[in-house]
Formats: sequence, C-alpha cells, structure tokens
Amino acid sequence: MAYFIDGKDCMISEWILLALAYAFVAARIYTRLIKLREKLNWAEWLLIASAIDALGLIICDTLTYQMGVLDDYETSVRLSKMTATHTPQISFSSNYFYDFGMGFPKLSMLAFYWAFFDFRARPAMRKILWGFTAFVVICYLTVLFDDTFFCGTPVSVQWSQEDGACSVFYAPEPFILNFTLNLACYLVVYAIPLILLSQGILRGSKGVMLTFVLGGLTIASSIVRFITLKVGTGQENLVYPLSMLEMTLSIIVVSLPGLKPLLGGSTSHHSGSHDAVDAVEYREETKAGMA
Repeated sequence: MAYFIDGKDCMISEWILLALAYAFVAARIYTRLIKLREKLNWAEWLLIASAIDALGLIICDTLTYQMGVLDDYETSVRLSKMTATHTPQISFSSNYFYDFGMGFPKLSMLAFYWAFFDFRARPAMRKILWGFTAFVVICYLTVLFDDTFFCGTPVSVQWSQEDGACSVFYAPEPFILNFTLNLACYLVVYAIPLILLSQGILRGSKGVMLTFVLGGLTIASSIVRFITLKVGTGQENLVYPLSMLEMTLSIIVVSLPGLKPLLGGSTSHHSGSHDAVDAVEYREETKAGMA
C-alpha cells in the first residue's frame, strides 16, 4: 500500500522549511546590520515581507490541520468561517499568502538588481529593468484583483456553503491564471542575470551558478505543485509542503546576496553588502572609467 502524506507530515515538513527560510533571512539581516553596519534597503525590507508572508501561509495550513481537514477532508463550516464573525475563510486567506505573496521575493530580487548594478552608462539595460519591474508589479496586482473579485462582489459571497457556490479557492480559471503569471515572473526575474552575463556586466561564478540552480528548483517546485493540483497524484496533501517549499526556496535565493561577508568575503560598505554574485569588480571598474 502506498504511503499517504497525512496532516502531521505536512506540518512537520512545513515548519522545518519555514525555520530554514528564517535562518537565511536572519543571516542576511545580521550581515547587513551587524557585520556591515548598514541600514536595510528595499531588498531586505521586501525579504522581511516575504518571511512574514510565509508565516501567514503556514498559520493558515496549521489551522486547517488542527480542524482535521488534512486527514479527513471535507468542505466544512469550520474551514469556511474561523468564528461566527466575518473573519475571512482560511482557504481564502491562504490564497493571498501564496498567490499574491510569491511576488515579494521576486520584488526583493529586483530591488537587489537596482541597488547593486550601476546602469547609468547603460540606459538600454535600465529601460529593460524598468519594464521587467513594471511587468512583475502588474502581474501580482492582477493576481490580487483576481483572487479578491473572481466571484464578484461582495467578497463574502465566497463564504457560502450552498452547492455550486463560487469559490476562488476551487475555481480552475484563477488557478491557471495565477500559475501562468507566477511562472512568467520567474522567467523575467531570472532572465535579467542572463542578460547581464551576455553583456559582460555580470561575471560567471559559483555564486551565480548557485542562484540559477536554486532558481531552477524553485520553478520546478511550482510546476510540480501545478501538476499535483491539476492532474492529481493520489496525494492531495502534497500541495501544502510544495507551496512552502517554493516559498522557502524563493526566500533562500533572495537571501543569498549579502552573505559572502559571513564566509570571510569583503566587508567594505559598498561592495561587501552585495558581493554574493561576484560582480563588484565590474561596478568598481565602471565607476573608475566614468571618473
């Protein structure tokens, strides 16, 4: 008999993944504030937002587990309404934490690009980065709007327990749309280092390779999650740890820039804070050439 992933398995794996993600976030913040004695920039603040969002996602999953839904799944009033008040249903809230929340790590990575690379001498690349940033923002605003108003207004129509009632949590259309936009944003974010490599702005290194490998694993986890929900694997609960795995990998990838000083790398205020991709030398050479 095949092993079935139960609620306890989900919770153990998810909390371990969250702890791993938080360890990388803590290391990044420690490096910035203590090691380099610098203020947090937009990349770090968005990274913190990603960590808070991951916590919100796992809280929703934990509440679902405590209700016994992961071990004996049924559409219950307890899942739809946490209390007798107008508190949004757990499943509806988890949509926000996953679908919309996956935008925070991507925006953090884009903020890193803006902070690290000097594009003053490359206006074309600057325009590309502006375009990609706008694309990611528009995609996740679309996801937010779709998750909120797919069933129309008022939003509370999704709390209905009637047969055939609309619920964005179960509807296939927003699921496919959100997956497509999420995947497109992954490709956009990781296309930027490829462009920088092709133009000689970024040099190939172990740090760059590690970023691509982890980025590839993140995208793979998103695709496997999609297949699990769309095709079905007989492991209905698998989607829960897969969602947290994708979130964790996204956070780790974003946390990597700035960790090199902890390994004995440069700790200069301007270069050390973003040294993980080994492009400091290019930036310094560019500044020297412009001077």
